[in-house]
Amino acid sequence: MLMEYNPFADGILSTRMRFLQARAGSAPAIGLYPTAMVRRWSAAGVGMQRGGIGNMAQRETKIPHIREGFPGQRMVVLPRPTLEKLLAADLPIKMVPSDIGYFPDAAGHHIARPDGCPQSIFILCVRGEGWVMTGGRKRQVVPGQLITLLPHTPHFYGSDNGWTIYWVHAAGIRTAYFTTMLSHRGLLPVMELPTYLKLIPHFEEILEHLSMGYSNSHAVVAMMALGHLLASIVTDGRSVGAIPSAEQRVRLAAANLRSNWQRSVSVPELSKACNLSTSHFSGLFKKITGYSPLDYLLRARMQRAAEMMDNTAWPLKRIAMEAGFGDPLYFSRVFRRIYKLSPTEYRQRPKG
Repeated sequence: MLMEYNPFADGILSTRMRFLQARAGSAPAIGLYPTAMVRRWSAAGVGMQRGGIGNMAQRETKIPHIREGFPGQRMVVLPRPTLEKLLAADLPIKMVPSDIGYFPDAAGHHIARPDGCPQSIFILCVRGEGWVMTGGRKRQVVPGQLITLLPHTPHFYGSDNGWTIYWVHAAGIRTAYFTTMLSHRGLLPVMELPTYLKLIPHFEEILEHLSMGYSNSHAVVAMMALGHLLASIVTDGRSVGAIPSAEQRVRLAAANLRSNWQRSVSVPELSKACNLSTSHFSGLFKKITGYSPLDYLLRARMQRAAEMMDNTAWPLKRIAMEAGFGDPLYFSRVFRRIYKLSPTEYRQRPKG
């Protein structure tokens, strides 16, 4: 089997089978590449299954008009002159998403960079499974796990049977701040992210704004979204197979309260789920969120109620029921305590 060098992604993207499909016209026309110098390595030179790298027998040939990609994939690669201008510009954050993409159900996706990459790379697996190999060691990657690859570090990764991934290359001096924190916590090259689904909107925001063009305004939004993405990774990441810390368990409980705000729960129930005493759980929860668990839940419900008042013409009695309050009067008292306005006053107040 042969793997082709993709000059657009700066790594090996497809197997020989995908190349043959592309030439036959059965592969999706995601990108059309002009005549390019293509490097080939034999599978014997890249010992993926055994985890060895070996000596890469390399030869070159010209292949015209190769079409590659995966159905439904999205990808943005900044022109390198644009990247250099953004890195040199006086912008709020010195960290640029130079390349970003979404590959759904990408079977036969293989990347080989024996010399590494100039940027840090972050790859989130959301479905299927794949693998990554660095330092001569091969690791499996499953949904909810994230690969982090440091600049100029030789690496190989891919999926034989298919995985769905979001990935981003981060350039700039501030990227090292996040990768250093991950390294100190022993979260390289693979970590687990119990709340990994909340990272997807950050990837999507970067993709959206870079797809609109390379103006400073779009770039700044994409750069800020990258900062939020990496901050979430540092906050929520944990070692593969490790038992979550007490703080991580409480953060997850808070996220579950926000997601399941209509559900009635008790503090003993929450503390038991976190394997903590009630007093320890309550103290840690308030330290992290600023509120007691029940007050935090009430505020989440009031926020939803305010959204319903802003976006619907429903009577307050129905909104109270939707927010989990059987008594409209109690709902109004709690709403006034939090917003310093009655529900009626809130609804009448101009917004926007």
